[in-house]
Amino acid sequence: MKLHYRLIHSLILLIMKVLWNLKVIGLEKLRFTEGGIVCANHQSVFDPPFLGSVLPTESYYLAKSELFKNKFLGSILKSINAIPIRRHRFSGSSIKKCEELLKKQKTLVIFPEGSRKSFTAKPGIARIALASNAKIFPVKILNITRFKDCFFGRNNLTFIFNKPFFLEWNKDVADEKPDYKKFAQKILDTINSIKANEN
Repeated sequence: MKLHYRLIHSLILLIMKVLWNLKVIGLEKLRFTEGGIVCANHQSVFDPPFLGSVLPTESYYLAKSELFKNKFLGSILKSINAIPIRRHRFSGSSIKKCEELLKKQKTLVIFPEGSRKSFTAKPGIARIALASNAKIFPVKILNITRFKDCFFGRNNLTFIFNKPFFLEWNKDVADEKPDYKKFAQKILDTINSIKANEN
């Protein structure tokens, strides 16, 4: 883990513990040594840095390309492993970059909805997962928008990690291209079905 990444990682983790009453469930049972795609529900602008700071490994993130137009902000984002993507569709170079990282057994954080305002999954995540045969780590984030309740101890900012899985598609049998949107929705449905008492 790069030094500045480790410092930011530790600082955010401390903030979550002190201000958000942090609770993490199921992470201790998982191993990230072979990398994979960490997928979570997207509700807040804090989701990427908070989720990344809970993970034990240095991770890579997808961020909308508009954020990189500001050179100063763009250089900061790149230094913490953000990869620019177009909002409405993945570009070939972004997908290739993600696949290369997964082949190197890196951890990639992706939110299937792509946006905090969306409730359906975007197909890009399935395209990356199937092309790289990457393991998917589903995570449910709870109460990230309920700062007051967490701060006063009435609730916890909670990350619930569930068992990893692979998308199953037999490319030798299928005559057509996989339905990426259907696969992506399956990932999102898995995340939304996670309950705290499953772990």
